[in-house]
Amino acid sequence: MGGVAALATAVVLAACGAAPSSAIPGSGIVVPPAGHPDVYVALGTSETAGVGLDDALRLRFVWSQLFYNEALSRASTYYNFAIPGITTADALQRELPQALAVHPTVATVFFTIDDLVQQVTPTAYEANLDTIVHSLRTAGATVLIAAAPHIDGLPAYNACVGVPGSTAKCPLPPGASLPPPAAVDVAIDAYDAAVQSVAARENGIIVDLRSRSYDITSHPEYISDDGLHPSALGDEQIANLFVAAYRAHAHA
Repeated sequence: MGGVAALATAVVLAACGAAPSSAIPGSGIVVPPAGHPDVYVALGTSETAGVGLDDALRLRFVWSQLFYNEALSRASTYYNFAIPGITTADALQRELPQALAVHPTVATVFFTIDDLVQQVTPTAYEANLDTIVHSLRTAGATVLIAAAPHIDGLPAYNACVGVPGSTAKCPLPPGASLPPPAAVDVAIDAYDAAVQSVAARENGIIVDLRSRSYDITSHPEYISDDGLHPSALGDEQIANLFVAAYRAHAHA
């Protein structure tokens, strides 16, 4: 969550254009082809911006960077437009135009908790998400959409709703709130149902963060010291799920 300033605008990590294999003279090392020059854009909030990671690690180990490293060729380009604390409605104005301007071929979309905090209804969330995904698909991008896990086991959530014995601090600003334990899973399920509907309409790829490999309740090491955002290990697991979904789609 955190502030609303853009954390990363455009990070160009590789030159465009494929090249044949070549050898470094005298070294015996053969450099593989650069591959297809995709343009990857990451849209989202704190998780995609790397909140929860040490500043020295953020650019290198945030999950979207790891996805880019593993799934796409070295001829590709990566832009991270994620803004901490942003909702899907805000993203329509502040992230989507920038993403479309670079003509993406691959996009990841990950919005959940900040919409919950701002009490965005599932209907409004679905409409906003649909506009984002539809616009990216119309631009020619393959779009992966995160379906979020339940959050009622997170230490920060427990602190925010007053669960006895919680040792974490609530990171929400004054006046912000999350649904109580009896309602939060229902709210997350409603948002994830919206993700399912959008993906079906727009031919998007669902990345199920409820997978056993990202079971945050059973793996506290996946949670950062703030009790809410992914740790470096958590980011690695998220990236693995995005990579697996992307590759499964590519080979379908």
